[in-house]
Amino acid sequence: NTLIEISSLTQLKLARNYLTQVGHLMSTSVTLLDLSSCEINMIGKDSLEGLQSITDLDLSRNLLSHIPDSISSNTLKYLNLNYNRISAINNFTFFMLPRLTSLSVIGNRFTTIWKKSYFDSNLYLESLDISDNMWRCDCNDNAMYDFFEYITLEPNKKEESSNLICNSPMSVTGQTWLEACYFIWNPNQQVANPDSLIWFIIVMIVGLCLCFIVVQAIRKSMKRRLIAIQTERERQVDEARDRLRQLRIQAEQEALVNTPDPRDLIAPPSYDE
Repeated sequence: NTLIEISSLTQLKLARNYLTQVGHLMSTSVTLLDLSSCEINMIGKDSLEGLQSITDLDLSRNLLSHIPDSISSNTLKYLNLNYNRISAINNFTFFMLPRLTSLSVIGNRFTTIWKKSYFDSNLYLESLDISDNMWRCDCNDNAMYDFFEYITLEPNKKEESSNLICNSPMSVTGQTWLEACYFIWNPNQQVANPDSLIWFIIVMIVGLCLCFIVVQAIRKSMKRRLIAIQTERERQVDEARDRLRQLRIQAEQEALVNTPDPRDLIAPPSYDE
């Protein structure tokens, strides 16, 4: 009744208080209720029915091990249950939260992977954070595959597939759901058998050998071409030198022919001489 009388109260933050349970609360104005880190171990089925405007409820870091079936609120959108001790939910856990938009259960004790049907009534659900739980991955369970698609496929993606980690069995511990189950969910892309692998290695070796032979042949061809070009250049240089030598000899011979006789250059003796 006290909360009802405070009509202007919209946010009630009681974090880090010693509270062990959430009873039947009543308020027409409170939209945000923070009860994180309070050692709460029980929440009543009708705890939210009297909160007529509640949209955001934070129950993170408490001691909750169970959420009562059909906990009811027509206005709640954001529910934070991170770091509690909850280990199971069912088709009725969130059945009476039709406006639920975001649910976070990071760091709880879930092992059995949920079913898509748990959220049939939550048509507005946009975010579902279920990371850091001890998921047991049974890749042959169709319910696991259906739930994985429900929360990871576009355009209604609710969680990153990289946050979904298997804790058991040991063969897939630490792997993402997709890594652990990829070849079971996609049987047409099975890993090649040993014989196929051997043939693949042989083909690769033969291919590498052929590539090496082709490269060597190209290198030898280029080397022969370079030698031919060099030989042709040297031949042209020799021919040029021969032509130059012949021209020089010819010029010298012409110079000798055209040189006047020295005797013709001496004048005859005069009368006195």
